[in-house]
Amino acid sequence: MSLGDMEPRQKMINLMYLVLLCMLAMNVSKEILQSFLIINEGLERTTENFESKIDHTYSEFSRKMADDPEKVRVNYEHAQELKENADDIVESIARLKVKLVATADALPEGLHDSAYSIEHCHSKDNQDVGSQIMIGPDHANPWPSTQEFSALELKSKIEIFNEHLESFVHNKEAVAEMQIPLSQVKEHGHLVNWEIGNFDHLPLAATVTNLTRFQAAIRNSEADALKRLMSELGEDDFSFDAVGIRVIPHNGTYITQGDSFMADVVIAAWSTTKNPQLLIGTVDTTQDQPDVVNGDTSKVVFKTKGIPTYGVKTSALGEQKWGGVLKIKKPNGDTRNFAFEHKYMVAKPSLVVSPTKMNVFYKGLENPVDISVSGIGPENLSMTVSGCSVRPENKSQGKYIVTPNEKMKGKTVSVSVTAMVDGKRTSYKPIEYRIKPVPKPLPFFQGVKGSAEMKLSKLRAARVMSAKLEDFLFDLKYRVIGFEMIVTVKGKQSTLKSNSFKLTPDMVKILGGMKPGQSVVFHKIKAKMDKAGSKPIRLDGSVIISVK
Repeated sequence: MSLGDMEPRQKMINLMYLVLLCMLAMNVSKEILQSFLIINEGLERTTENFESKIDHTYSEFSRKMADDPEKVRVNYEHAQELKENADDIVESIARLKVKLVATADALPEGLHDSAYSIEHCHSKDNQDVGSQIMIGPDHANPWPSTQEFSALELKSKIEIFNEHLESFVHNKEAVAEMQIPLSQVKEHGHLVNWEIGNFDHLPLAATVTNLTRFQAAIRNSEADALKRLMSELGEDDFSFDAVGIRVIPHNGTYITQGDSFMADVVIAAWSTTKNPQLLIGTVDTTQDQPDVVNGDTSKVVFKTKGIPTYGVKTSALGEQKWGGVLKIKKPNGDTRNFAFEHKYMVAKPSLVVSPTKMNVFYKGLENPVDISVSGIGPENLSMTVSGCSVRPENKSQGKYIVTPNEKMKGKTVSVSVTAMVDGKRTSYKPIEYRIKPVPKPLPFFQGVKGSAEMKLSKLRAARVMSAKLEDFLFDLKYRVIGFEMIVTVKGKQSTLKSNSFKLTPDMVKILGGMKPGQSVVFHKIKAKMDKAGSKPIRLDGSVIISVK
């Protein structure tokens, strides 16, 4: 009655079961029946433990299926069929045990589950109910597999379970250990069929315990089969305990204007508990596993545990090729070699300073500037400008803001750039830039400047005076803070004053009464840059409007 490889505790329970069975055959007292309850309880706890571990494994299978369905699908489908078959057997046995106890004690349906347990059964010594329900009146022709609760129905389901194990466990010894034995049983020196040897004329306590034993055996085999299915997924996998993003440029990080930058962004995994071996040299691919000729490890360091870093000081200009083999140990102790080839470009450093909006610096304004040195990352660059304040706007992109002092008297400044290369600071030849004051804006009235004709309807709609910088690339605004208006009506000249950009009510009234042929002059216009701390300035020129 072997059920394959079991834990020592379960083997002990099975041995006790056999001893008790023999004692019953010798008409030992009913106290022995109580011992079956102890064994049954132990088997039930074993089954529950198996189910807890099995549920965790099924959850892990589902997670792996979601992560990599192409790799996991076949084993996942076997696992689902395994679960379906095992659950069907275990649940069928559970219903059968309820049927046996209910029949022996003549219990009605609908009672609490505990009422149908063998612990609360009054007919534990009943030796007929098992045969009555599972075998039938004729031992030579037991109830068929189509009969509910029959032993042959249970046997048929176990046969399906065993056949499925054989379909994916190709190791004969392993599958033999997992399959539930259904062969004949030796009884009183003679071989009898499986259903007779396990369920015929046994006390009800022994029959129920025997059924619980099969439940535990099914879960045990299910757990072993799941373990094998799961292990097959990782036979060629590596053990890593750290992951991170790595960006792999297709054509390096030095890109000329007009070219495209392309890079692979991948999740890299590595082990922080052991360092792989990186060999640099000429790759030999004639072997089963690629290796290198005269491999060199002198230029390999481990700045991060588990990640080899290769470094070499460049001297020759142009494209440089290198490569080698990375050797990593697999979980089974074997080594896997990964060959690779790589190249990079070495060029002379050259300084490039390009204003983003103009070729001069304007006094008092924040002038945006981009700087770069070919072959050197922007984060390693620094910039200074004589007589100006310099503020990094985005150092990683080489973007700075240069602000010349408004009181500067010099007409040029020197732009100096330094770079940190291999821990040393390198300076480049300064470049001169011109310093200019911000030009004055021009006064505008109803969208016109200087002298212009205007329809009376448009003149009457006017309410404000404005100031604009024409053809100036900065987003710089001025606001009028005062002006005077001179108008001659009926031979009488009037001068009106406003202390803001708006026309006064008197100005609006006078303009509303003007007629074609008359004119109005706006002069002494003052404006202020829309910037904190700015001072008022007097604008050049006036706006003369002739009414038409």
